Amino acid sequence: MTSKNRLAHAFLATALAATAGCAAYRVESNIEEKPAPAPATASSAQVLLSESGFPGRKYAEIGPIDVSVKKLTVFHADPTKEQANQALIEKARLLGADAVINVRYESGVGLTTWGYMDAKGTAVRFTK
Repeated sequence: MTSKNRLAHAFLATALAATAGCAAYRVESNIEEKPAPAPATASSAQVLLSESGFPGRKYAEIGPIDVSVKKLTVFHADPTKEQANQALIEKARLLGADAVINVRYESGVGLTTWGYMDAKGTAVRFTK
């Protein structure tokens, strides 16, 4: 093995070792991690997501939810709608929401991230 090959292998091994222990994604949101003062939806309860609404169901708006899933390195896969949906559901549970309506998605590359998937919607609680 030539010294050039050894140097290339050493660089590759160092790069892999440096990124192996790193988290792949970061989630940001307008919702704090504190539980809601209102009774929260049980963590096992299903939180529904809709890009429009739920015709025929009455609900009270709780407020907006914004999440952003960002990949931290160029080597990781782009964030997906499924990851953004999971983040929306977790934040909706903190608010005691039954659903998130009017969900919108946006993806791209930002100044501080190699790729992102943003999701925005309105948290609601169903009424009788």
